[in-house]
Amino acid sequence: MATAFSSLRGRLFALLFLALLLLAFPLALLSAKEAERAATEDLRRALFTRLFLLKEEGPKGEAALLAELFRLGQVYGGGVGFVVGEEVRSTELAPLALPPALLSALAEGRTYQGVWWGVLYVALPWEGGGFGLAVPLEGVAGLGRRLLLLYATWGGGVLLLVYALAALGFSWALRPLRDLARALKDRSPEDLSPLPRPPVAELVPVVEAMNGLLARVRALLEELSEKEALARRFARHASHELRNPLAALKGYLEVLARKGEPKALEGALREAGRLEALLSGLLRLSQVEATPLRLRPLSLAAFLRERGVEVAGDAEVLADPELLALAVENVLENARRHGKPPVRGEILKEGQGVWLWLVDGGPGFPESLLPRVLEPFVHGGRGTGLGLALVAAVARAHGGKAVAANRDGAAVGLFLPLASLKVPPAAGFGEGG
Repeated sequence: MATAFSSLRGRLFALLFLALLLLAFPLALLSAKEAERAATEDLRRALFTRLFLLKEEGPKGEAALLAELFRLGQVYGGGVGFVVGEEVRSTELAPLALPPALLSALAEGRTYQGVWWGVLYVALPWEGGGFGLAVPLEGVAGLGRRLLLLYATWGGGVLLLVYALAALGFSWALRPLRDLARALKDRSPEDLSPLPRPPVAELVPVVEAMNGLLARVRALLEELSEKEALARRFARHASHELRNPLAALKGYLEVLARKGEPKALEGALREAGRLEALLSGLLRLSQVEATPLRLRPLSLAAFLRERGVEVAGDAEVLADPELLALAVENVLENARRHGKPPVRGEILKEGQGVWLWLVDGGPGFPESLLPRVLEPFVHGGRGTGLGLALVAAVARAHGGKAVAANRDGAAVGLFLPLASLKVPPAAGFGEGG
């Protein structure tokens, strides 16, 4: 269930409330304490001044002094006047207990000002003893409580005002986020263009991450589109290549059924063999693209010499021996059928990989077929057109690629990862040769 903390605005309000509470509560307590301290200090100064003036007016009898102290006590909130001599006399009938420190100060002829048990005592020495006032501080303590109550009353209104201003501020601050959400909501599913840079720095990482995701989705869709186009072209070529031998086979069989001619039987067997070769090539191609690699380090020179290919140079590559053998055999078969043996090899290191070039002694690829000779079903009139497509599929399976060129004969280059790499590199290496 959604809560106030599930929204960014709710969290901001909660943090604001907590910050105001942590700030306002201690300030209110400190203000109340400071007000009490200041009021106590003002009262102390006023009492001291009045008592000092009373002393300066000249000698008085004890009774007259108590009368003056009684009047001052009434002025200062029910204070009690007292005279210290051989005994303590006060303006109240009940005995008055005085702080021991006060009695000691008067005995030494010193002034005393202090708080004892919530009562402010101010006393001056006089005629071997002293006199003074004791004023309860309930009123001063009440001042602090009244201030706290005032803060609480007005603070609620101030808090509401702050919350209203904060709501406007949060709404303004979150507007770029709402604009971003609206832009994403209104965007067409086909629109994978980058989002514009937001006006606030905090949203830049979010938009950059979204743009990175859009770029990856765009690249994936483009790759899928290319693969879909290749699949459609492959299916179109496959259906065409299969339809021709099937139609020929059907015709031969019809003639054979009517006349029993040996040439018709020979043609039927030839077309059946062609069809078998085509299906076998398609099966191999699908297996190359679907079979997991069993990689191990291989010495290219030794690997090629075992198959009768003279080679210049050497390098150790990370490859699947069975798939690499399939690629080499298809290049050799292509040379036997369409070029001129022998096939010679050349090994060239480049970056993180190795170019293996296999070149026959024939006239080379027809210039019209050269750009597409590694694609399925591309041939010069003979064969299935799948042999060199298998070579390209093997190179792609290893994380490399294959290229075709004319270099004093038909040349096929495979780019393979060095054995020092733990995993095959991604496709898309630069061409060599």
